[in-house]
Amino acid sequence: MTCNASSSDHPAAGPEAGAGATPDSGPVLVVCAVEERLAVVLAAQGQVMAAEGDQGQGLAMTFLAPAVARVLGRAGLSPQDLSGVACVRGPGSFTGIRVGLALCRGLCLGAGLPMSGLDYLPLVARGAALHDPGAGRVAVVVHARKGLVYFQTFEVKGRELPVAVESPRVLAAPRAAALAATLAADTGGGLFRVAGSGLRNNREVFAASLPLETLLPEAAAFPGPSALALAATGPSRERPVPAEPLYLRGSDAEKYLPTFAGERGLTLEEARAVLGAACSIPPS
Repeated sequence: MTCNASSSDHPAAGPEAGAGATPDSGPVLVVCAVEERLAVVLAAQGQVMAAEGDQGQGLAMTFLAPAVARVLGRAGLSPQDLSGVACVRGPGSFTGIRVGLALCRGLCLGAGLPMSGLDYLPLVARGAALHDPGAGRVAVVVHARKGLVYFQTFEVKGRELPVAVESPRVLAAPRAAALAATLAADTGGGLFRVAGSGLRNNREVFAASLPLETLLPEAAAFPGPSALALAATGPSRERPVPAEPLYLRGSDAEKYLPTFAGERGLTLEEARAVLGAACSIPPS
């Protein structure tokens, strides 16, 4: 069993109802908790109405709900005034993904709102394009632990919708650097750039294969409020996807399941059942 949900793995349930938020009819709340840079953004027509952010490991549980209340309060809105909620669904931190989705689902159930998901890697590409308007192609490398990165390449053009060149995958950092170097040589119009949190611990690996000017700084590693607002609302918004977790790789709990089962006096089948329940966000 792999805890690796995607938009095609599970039908939309509850507040998603397949259609997601309706960004043309009013403000949308956007929540991102898939990495240590947390964000709550109130957006309409591709513009940021209000936003809050924080950075640090393990802050999602204490930051998100109060930030939602503060953002709505500054705009003089209640949850019922929203046209919908968009939650970034991964890939990224297993805990952050689930905390963000659970918060948004509860908000949508309480206020009767539609909910949709946003994939994270296109958001990083969009943020990179806003940081460097000359970029024409961006390789996104997001930290995936243990020397791995989530990797996907996009054609970008300023504030426009990023276009994926390939499907997302999980790669060892040296393999990702070599692939990025090959893609850089094939780039047509615009500059080639590499962006994302995967550069933080692997910058030397990428610098050995690519010119330093292609590696965007830490300031471009995470999508900012403007990137989130554009992705959820306005003319260049992302296509809504079901608000189901997108992990791409198995969890450490899966890898070490026999050890965990033995330590807790469970059979392997019992441990799989427990993990399966934990990996499934209940239908609303």
